[in-house]
Amino acid sequence: MKRFRRPKRVIKRECFVETKEGRVPLVLTRSTGRRTLTITVDEDARVSVAAPFNMADQGIARFLIEKADWICGKVQEARKCRDILARRDFNDGHDFLFLGEKYKINVVERDIKRGRVSFDPGQGWSVFVPMGCTSEVRRAHVKEKILQWYRAQAQEILGGRIFHYARLIGAEPKKITVRTQKRIWGCCDFKTQTISLNWQVILSPLRVVDYVVVHELCHLAIPNHSKRFWKKVEKVMPDFRQRRQWLKANHLDMILP
Repeated sequence: MKRFRRPKRVIKRECFVETKEGRVPLVLTRSTGRRTLTITVDEDARVSVAAPFNMADQGIARFLIEKADWICGKVQEARKCRDILARRDFNDGHDFLFLGEKYKINVVERDIKRGRVSFDPGQGWSVFVPMGCTSEVRRAHVKEKILQWYRAQAQEILGGRIFHYARLIGAEPKKITVRTQKRIWGCCDFKTQTISLNWQVILSPLRVVDYVVVHELCHLAIPNHSKRFWKKVEKVMPDFRQRRQWLKANHLDMILP
């Protein structure tokens, strides 16, 4: 006999949480089937709270009060990120990080059909674009070529660092992928022994790139963040905390529009 399923019930309402910076508006969504209480802050600094359908208002309010400082910090970070992106552009004269150093983009018009890019540590990127194209088309050419260049560099650099540290640690991944990841620098699938790295990590200094690589390689042996895991990381990289701190302090400078 087929079991009858009750339709999912969802209720949304707007409310707010008091923080040290004042009231922060949020959307509270109650739904049947949900067992946990979670908070998310999106790229536009909008706060969403998901709660079990029958959870008491007092329980939700208490949770929000406990998380008020965290919410405030995440909202400020999202707003700062949005402001940075508004000022940053793939165009002539703008600079971006590569291995911890800032380099400028130089846009050069040439009698060519397709754009191309070259890089010189002393001069930065030279992006050659077709003559007479509109500002939007020029920007699209520059963005495409710079991102292609970054990804190609990431494949080479990250592949080399993984090979170096895999031999040192004695942990060889079965598969390595380098791709775009919005919120993390890398991840390890313990079951498949697969490592995935965010190509944007090459915007950080090489010593920080190495930390991310070592971190994920150590997860091949220990899938959690236990004391044993951190001891393994520290054995390979005694100053890993300083390298990790660079990421925390400078991650907003690594945002690409």
